[in-house]
This record gives sequence, C-alpha cells and structure tokens, in this order.
Amino acid sequence: MWLRAWLGCLLVVLSGVLAGATGDRLLVVVDQEVDKYSSFLESLDRSGYVVTTRDSSQVKSHASLFELGERAYDHLVLLVPEMKKLQEGLSPQSLVDFAEKGGNLLVGLSPRLSEAWRDFAREFSLEFAERDTMLVDHFGYDRKQDRGDHTAVLVGGKRADFDAGGASNPQVFRESTLNALQSQPFVFRGLAHWIGPNPLAFALLSPPATAYESEVPTITQVDGRYHLSGISNLEPLSDVQNLLTGFDASSTDAQAALASAIQLRANSARVVFLGSVEMLQNHLFGDPTRDVQRAVVEDIVAWTFQHSGVLRLHSSKHYRMRANDADNRPDYEEEVGVATKMYRIKDHVHYILELQQLQGDDWVAAPTDLDLQLAVTMLDPYITLPLRAHVDGSFARYEGQLRLPDRHGVFTLRVNWKRHGWSYILAEDTIPVRPYNHDEYPRMLSSSWPYLAGAFSTMLGFAVFTYLWMALPVEKLNRKKE
Repeated sequence: MWLRAWLGCLLVVLSGVLAGATGDRLLVVVDQEVDKYSSFLESLDRSGYVVTTRDSSQVKSHASLFELGERAYDHLVLLVPEMKKLQEGLSPQSLVDFAEKGGNLLVGLSPRLSEAWRDFAREFSLEFAERDTMLVDHFGYDRKQDRGDHTAVLVGGKRADFDAGGASNPQVFRESTLNALQSQPFVFRGLAHWIGPNPLAFALLSPPATAYESEVPTITQVDGRYHLSGISNLEPLSDVQNLLTGFDASSTDAQAALASAIQLRANSARVVFLGSVEMLQNHLFGDPTRDVQRAVVEDIVAWTFQHSGVLRLHSSKHYRMRANDADNRPDYEEEVGVATKMYRIKDHVHYILELQQLQGDDWVAAPTDLDLQLAVTMLDPYITLPLRAHVDGSFARYEGQLRLPDRHGVFTLRVNWKRHGWSYILAEDTIPVRPYNHDEYPRMLSSSWPYLAGAFSTMLGFAVFTYLWMALPVEKLNRKKE
C-alpha cells in the first residue's frame, strides 16, 4: 500500500516536471459548440495536458477554479467571448486571483465581444473599438476564406510596398515559425486592439499596415452570389475619430495588436488575449494545408503555458575578495567557503548569479546575452554595474566585481530584470555594511596632519615663550620697575 502511494506521488511529480514550469492541469471553457474546437483540443491532449472541457454555465462559483484556497488548474483557456454576464467563477476578481496565484490564461476574443470581457481586458490596459467591428484588409485577404467583406486578413508573408505584419518575438515563436512567416502568411479573422501604457504588456501579433478596423455589412450568400445589406448605415471612415489601423502597430503610446500578452510582476504568470477565436477552430487550425497557421497558434499556446521563454534563478552568491591570505575577519562576519555575513565599507565584493532555461523537459544553461546588471541600493542605487556571463555546465553564470561605497548601513544587492517574452528575474540579497572598527584605522591619517601641526606648534610656541621669560636678565626687570 505504501509502495503504491509512493509510486503515485512520484508519477505526479514527474508529470508536473514534464508539463513545463507550472504543471499540466488545463481547463477549457467553451460555448455550446464544442465540436468546432475539436482539432485544437486534440492537439492539447497530444501535448501532454490533462484537459478538462466545461461549458460556461458549469463554472458557477469561485470554487470551480480553486480547491481549499489553491488552484485546481494550472492553465485556463476561455473561448466564450460573447457571454454577456460572467459567472462568479469567471468574474474578473476570480480570474485575477487565479493569475496572482500562478495560473496562466488564454482568452479568445471575437468581434461580438461582450462588455464584461472588455472590462476585464481594461484591467490589463487593453482597449477595443466598437462592437461588431472587424479587421479588414482590401489588399491582402484569403480568397478561399473570404465571405465578400475582406475580413479573412492575411498576416505575414511578403508584400512589395507595406509591412505585412506578423510575429517578431524570438522568445515566443520558434525560429522555424518566424522563418516560415517571412514567405507564408496565416489567416486572421477577428478584431484588433490597442495596448495602453502598461510596460508589462506587449504585442504577440501585429496587423498589416494596409489593414484597418471597421464595421462590416451583413453578407448572405444566395445561389453562389454574395448579397450585402445594411451598407448604407456604415459610418464613413473619415468621420471615425479613433480608427485603428495597421500603422498603429509601430505607435509608442497606443500600439495596435492582434494578440497581446501580459506577464504579472510578482510571479511571471502569463495572460494572453487572442483577437480571433476562429484561429483555434477546425476550418483554420485543423486545415492540414495551413502549417504556418497551426505553428503560430501552437507557439502562442506553448509560451502562454510556460513551455518557452522560461528562466529559473538557481542561486545568487556573493563574497568578499580577500587582499591576501592574512586578510581574515572574525567568524561572525565571514567563514571560508560561505557567503559573507557582514561587509566593511570599501570592501571589494564578487557577485555571482546562476540562471537556467527550460528547453523541452530539461533545464539547461540560460543564454549569455541577457544584459543583466546588478544594483547596490539603500534607498537609491549607489552602484550599478553590468554582469558578464559564461556557461558553466548546465548554468549560465553571470558575474561582476564591485567596491562598496564609503557609507555604512544596510544595502541590497538587487538584480531586477524584465524583458518581453522571458520570465522575470528578481534576486535580492540584503547585506549589512559596517564602518571601520577603532583598531582598523591606520596609525597616522593624512587628514589629521593639520591638527597635529597646530598642536605641536602651540606646544613649541609655549616652550619658546617660557624659555624667553625665564632667561631674561633680572636687571632689566628692575629697571622697568624704577
């Protein structure tokens, strides 16, 4: 019995290791039409996730995502963009709580996005155009998927005059995917959005320069021909004050994106908003002729569930650099082979940071070009220096040497590194820095020479005055009295 329990625990641990950095428990919340996502769900199952599929009505309470205060799932996929009233289990408070406890979210969007999901996206500084607006591109659209409104936008590939959009982050997308996107586009039918001034948010997919977001007329097909209705009610583009276009992808204040990502500051949990649920449906994702389409979605899913772009801080060390073998300190300050417990002002310190990267199911040495820097701070940084890196076995070792300032107190050796696409690195080591002890100062300080000169000159002057006073003849004194 005990052997079976031990083996069961071992299998659970191993499955968590093989499923990435955070686990393999996945909850997919869909609408009534589950079959149209069958290819996507099968790919998740083949990737090793323990997939649980539920209707939105089954996620009624906060307990649907948590058990005894802990996450019941490691990842959450939400494919119910038109749900007007969110269940308690899918409320913004529950979803934010899920992410703050380390869960990852993939939120699928559509042109009929409800106001409830818009409010949730605003928590992450995302803004959308009016309801029923879609991304339109009259210069690049897929003719097979087109319904006559040019909303089957081709993203990526080559265009002669304008930027074709696509993906560019090598931490999110594989090199093979980025190379394929240079010549082959994928189909996007959905809505774009703006990314506000949130430094933790960034674009995963950008729209083509010739695309814009607008309302589209109702299109029906009769006898193989398309018929448009309601086109007279469309607002002219020249009258639209906040028109989202592909040129906004390079904007600095409100960047346009087809898919965006946010990593939480505390635990690097990932939240991704995908502007098209159709990219996950069978007619696009399940099409065997669309290899790039499938590769883009798989890379986004793998990054969202922390299978790529994951760094791990293995250790951080620091010790005092001794001048010679006789340069020793008391045991309560440092021990040989152990990190220094207390430093003295102007000490020379050697700092080491060891990082690993998740690659497949193994932890390997992290890249050596991450541009890490160490800050020595009290209230403000006193010293900031770059760290040099080299590979040491299965670790990337970042090192640096510094001299502590001429100020005693409690300092923090901090590496706070945040880059889009990588999990964050935060290493903080608190060190006390003491002044010189009374027996550690040199016997003669150069700064004391003026004081010593003043003291000796006073003594010398007093001695000369005393000598002259005692050496004066007595006759001269008597004459003065007469």
